[in-house]
Amino acid sequence: MSLLKNWLRAGVAAVVVMASVLLAAPAQAAPPTGSNVQISAEHVIKVTSANHAQVMEQSRTKLVILDFGATWCPPCRQLKPVLEKLAAEYNGRILVGMVDVDVSRDLSSQYRIRFLPTLVPVRNAAELPNSRMIGFKGEAALRSWINAQLAKG
Repeated sequence: MSLLKNWLRAGVAAVVVMASVLLAAPAQAAPPTGSNVQISAEHVIKVTSANHAQVMEQSRTKLVILDFGATWCPPCRQLKPVLEKLAAEYNGRILVGMVDVDVSRDLSSQYRIRFLPTLVPVRNAAELPNSRMIGFKGEAALRSWINAQLAKG
């Protein structure tokens, strides 16, 4: 069983590397230190099995975007500061839930995550159908995707 887990982990790592090569666009730089862009921690939360139900409750009043990623994933590291910046800009209209796939494997399995990073929009405790965003294609594409999800209600 342990050998199977290691093969699966290696397979996921290989897929992530391929996805980062094929899907990654030049990342938008994080705001420089001292800039007047404030990242609000109240709009970004770390999601685990322990607090998943509370986050789903918040999806009844606002759009929740679950960001499935990992610390070893280059596109995930590019996406994170941009997503945090946009969460602050949307000022309460969205809540970004950061899910570390290495820590919360049960959530990764529940949402059937195959590629990293994967953004899953949730409204009323249910995933919006056919709305996932896989990979990081830059800030403009991310902003457009978020606007499209907000327009769905």
